[in-house]
Amino acid sequence: MIVRLYLRRSKNDEGKQQYSLDMQNAGCRDWLRASPFAACKVVQYVDDGEAGDQFLTRAGLRKLLAEAEPGDVIACRDQSRLGRDAIEVTLVIRDLVRDRGCRLYYYASGQEVQFANAVDQAVTFIQGTGHQMELEAIRSRVREALRMRARSGRVAGGRCYGYRLERVADGPGRSYTLAVIDEAQAEIVRRIFAWRCDGWGLKKITHELNTERVPAPRAGRRGTGSWSPSCIRAMLQNQRYRGVYVHGKIKKVRRAGVVSRVTAEPTEVITVDLPEWRIVDDETWSRAQEGFAVASQPRRASAPAAKYPLTGIARCATCRGSVGVANCRSQRRTVKAYTCIHHHTRGASVCPVTIYQPIEDVESALIAYVAEHVLTPDVIAEMAREIRAAIEAQLPRREADATELERELRDVKAEQKRLTKAVALADDVPELVTELRQRAARARALEVQIATIRRAPSELRALVDQAEATVRDRLGDVRAALLDRADLRAVFLRLFPDGIEFRPVRVGERQVWRLEGGAAVGRVALNESDAWFNLGEPPSPSAEGSASNRDDDDTANKIAGMNPAALNTKPSEQAWFKLDRDPNGI
Repeated sequence: MIVRLYLRRSKNDEGKQQYSLDMQNAGCRDWLRASPFAACKVVQYVDDGEAGDQFLTRAGLRKLLAEAEPGDVIACRDQSRLGRDAIEVTLVIRDLVRDRGCRLYYYASGQEVQFANAVDQAVTFIQGTGHQMELEAIRSRVREALRMRARSGRVAGGRCYGYRLERVADGPGRSYTLAVIDEAQAEIVRRIFAWRCDGWGLKKITHELNTERVPAPRAGRRGTGSWSPSCIRAMLQNQRYRGVYVHGKIKKVRRAGVVSRVTAEPTEVITVDLPEWRIVDDETWSRAQEGFAVASQPRRASAPAAKYPLTGIARCATCRGSVGVANCRSQRRTVKAYTCIHHHTRGASVCPVTIYQPIEDVESALIAYVAEHVLTPDVIAEMAREIRAAIEAQLPRREADATELERELRDVKAEQKRLTKAVALADDVPELVTELRQRAARARALEVQIATIRRAPSELRALVDQAEATVRDRLGDVRAALLDRADLRAVFLRLFPDGIEFRPVRVGERQVWRLEGGAAVGRVALNESDAWFNLGEPPSPSAEGSASNRDDDDTANKIAGMNPAALNTKPSEQAWFKLDRDPNGI
């Protein structure tokens, strides 16, 4: 049994409750010391800065749900820490308490959560509804306060280049933030608008600013410390520079558990004239807008899908920027070429690599190298042998595994008998009934595992043969697809999960790309849905009924107790390659 502690601090807690996680940790530890589980192993899960109605993106909660096992104890402050969406949090608690047989405690009230009948489910849902209403009320108040600030000409958002923020107080002494023109940055803004009025393009303005080493606007962890064409475009279209404050153009909506940014309705947008914010006059502003086409369709909220096989996979080893595709001249014609996007869009001051290498040359060289040195028949055969050896290594231990499970089953059934007597004497105490149901669920799960382990050896050997044949076929298909250039991008994404570095080298009088990266052959050969890949997990209590009624030839139950660690990467799964030859010479 493991005690699992869950802590969460939402975005709304930042600033006001910067010590919230410390308080939750201390509360959990105090509860644990006073509980019967003080001597158990403790694992802690933390989500910091995550909203309560976010369930798909919370790494701590997802890890907790993945690792929780029957009989484990889970503790948190209260139900709101698990989530503030009534339906989602009810489903999470049902999964943990009823389906898996875990024990869930809220240290703030000291109670154990029950989920044995419709009343328990209704109580959980009603509590979740209250927490969801509280979250929605907080967001409504914050949104209304920001809109009131915007109407008053006060800052209701973040920083903007060309202005500095100052804290001032009103009559009653309440402080608020005003934006004041920063003359040093405002001069840069005027130069950008002047260049645009003179006919300069976005890339030319970007190159000039980076060449002059003008400090770029801060972009937090996303930033590279340099100017980019997208930054210049956003500045040229920002109406704040002509003394107009526009608030609420973009809003956040939650769809299918994911937060998305969408364009707000015109009636929701607030526009305020603030002459004290004016940096450029209306004539300059209008001339700067002439170069931008008026979009008949709204701009895409997300980036378009990658078009070329290596875009999004390749990165420049010099500046760590992405490698993309741009036009270049080769043999008196215009062709597509792989180049460093930072150099192409931001200039040599950001990245000095000037290589533009035709995509046909780069991709042909990479395909040839992988076919000759990585996905060779010998590597495929070795990989298949290693899969067979990894599975067969588990078979001798199966008898010991079954013995251990049978011992645990005897202990669980003995506990069932004691709890049955206690329930009879205590006249149906809810806590004892819950314990009895959890023991019954665990006993059924153990019986399914033991029956699975006792499968006939011939069935196990057949599955080993099937595994080796499938791996051979799968790697052979990938090799064929690579040589046929069928869906190259999908093959490269699977084969190079950590990406490929493009490093500049000189070959003779030319500069070319050298490709460096790790080819994960095991990632291509194995699939988590394979019957032999992930069979170490015991059946969950919620799956007992279907698991016990499967057909005898269902391979998903033929090797129970298989340890996935035995299938970890082998030397042949990682093939490092370096391509330092001129592709034109291949």
